[in-house]
Amino acid sequence: MRKRESLLALIGTVVLVLTLSIPVMQCAPAAEEEVTPPPEEEVTPPPEEEEIQYGGRLNVGFPAEEGIETLICDETWQYTEMGCVFWPLVYDQLWILGPAPDYEPLPRLATSWETEDGKTWTFHLREDATFHDGVPVTAEDVAFTIEYLPQADPAWAYPDCICEPGSIKAIDDYTVEFTLEATIGGPYPAAFWMPIFPKHIWEPYKDDMLSYANYPLIGSGPFKLKEFKPAEYIWFEANEDYWGGRPYVDEVVFRTYGSEDALYMALKSGEVDIIGYSGCSALVVDDFRETENIEVIVSPGIGMVWLSFNLYKDGPLQDLNVRKAIMHGIDRDRMIDLVYLGYAEKVDSFMYPELADHNPNLPQYDYDPDLANEILDEGGYIDTDNDGIRNDPDTGENLSFELIVPSDWTDEVKAATLIKEQLEDIGIDIVMKVLDLDTFYEYLYVPEEELYDIGFGEEEPGPHADWIWEFGRSYEAGGEGWNTAYYDNPDFDEALDKMLAEVDTTKRREYLYEMQMMMAEDLPYGFLVRPDLINPVRTDKFEGYVETMGGVSTWINPWTYFEVHLK
Repeated sequence: MRKRESLLALIGTVVLVLTLSIPVMQCAPAAEEEVTPPPEEEVTPPPEEEEIQYGGRLNVGFPAEEGIETLICDETWQYTEMGCVFWPLVYDQLWILGPAPDYEPLPRLATSWETEDGKTWTFHLREDATFHDGVPVTAEDVAFTIEYLPQADPAWAYPDCICEPGSIKAIDDYTVEFTLEATIGGPYPAAFWMPIFPKHIWEPYKDDMLSYANYPLIGSGPFKLKEFKPAEYIWFEANEDYWGGRPYVDEVVFRTYGSEDALYMALKSGEVDIIGYSGCSALVVDDFRETENIEVIVSPGIGMVWLSFNLYKDGPLQDLNVRKAIMHGIDRDRMIDLVYLGYAEKVDSFMYPELADHNPNLPQYDYDPDLANEILDEGGYIDTDNDGIRNDPDTGENLSFELIVPSDWTDEVKAATLIKEQLEDIGIDIVMKVLDLDTFYEYLYVPEEELYDIGFGEEEPGPHADWIWEFGRSYEAGGEGWNTAYYDNPDFDEALDKMLAEVDTTKRREYLYEMQMMMAEDLPYGFLVRPDLINPVRTDKFEGYVETMGGVSTWINPWTYFEVHLK
């Protein structure tokens, strides 16, 4: 609609200019004189932009282990690739994170919102939204969801939706108000990443929402669920009555494949059009680039990889200089080349370097084995028994650390092998311990039990990532369950609380800079790399794939499904 209006305005302007350019006669002509006005120039309007075609089925492939076996609103909606991509298609949210590069908060079910103190929030809803069964979306549905969904499963219990008891109110049909337990500041409003449920369906299950099978699934999003086969596929169809206009594609199908090879072959053959989240390995990039009708889109990653040092456990890792030496002993450039085949960048913080809140002045732990050896020598860590491994000056034991890594993280297993080899050069022994993923998490997130020395960490903070800083909150201040390093710095806790509550953008950034500096200087975590996201996509049928950090399809990027269309 706006394109047509712009075109008509442009044509009207051209005609007006041409009309004004005709000379005005300064005197009347003689009666017998025939006046011939100058010929009008032929106006050729610019061609209209080609109308976007509606139709087609977008087929999306996922690894089998990332599929979902149920539509129950449990943690699989957050922690599996298919789970966290499917629900933003069928459920609307109050607001949504906009696409790159700005990642602005954009209205969805809410047309506007306001707060005076960062605690009490008022959201004004659009009046033309309906659920897939035709029932209007109202403030009662929003109030119901905000009250009961965080109680259903800890996966939904984020600070920006945990409210004071009795504070959630539907002021009228299209206005909802609630007061959070904790103040939130910054550019993003409350209630992020929350599907709005229809109260008329879910109310009987409000005290045990995980008991409801949620089939047939009723949301208010741009797609409707057509069919679901557990662990195999989810089939969506366009919502013709969506308030924002129906999506361009008629259908989207998410299907699972038993192996990477099977998934890659499905993409090559045209059985699927994109890989639904994590893209492809760097090992097969060249192969895809040589395949007809496939374009390879390389995006900055959304995931970050770091080392978590267990600071609860007594021993040499309590010595900051040992942690510094370890970081200077790791050649991250070589890691990027050998493990990620060049598809990664170095990082130094939980904050992505392209965002304005990233502190550009952090100390860097670049590869410098000479400096690492010097630091260890000065600390008294000398190889006293001539076995090639330095000894702890306090105990005489070898400077040896157990490094845990999950077997599922194949790149990190390779990185761990490389770290072991590199740290041998500075007299540190690394004992790799490869664990299944569940056991790995049991070790990593309970540093008090002293089950590991160093562990790999990997998360996808995203642009709106206040939650990631909970990895630095001390146990005394409530960091249990997040703080894998057992980091304990009261100044960090204080800065974190101030940052979370600060509404002023400039002051908030100052706290973020301060937190990043403290973490970089104290080294509870040694930041390593940010792997690129490599998306091979088919271009023979569709175009309009939307790219953000993390590629064309992630938990922060449903935009591809909203914008992709037939060629």
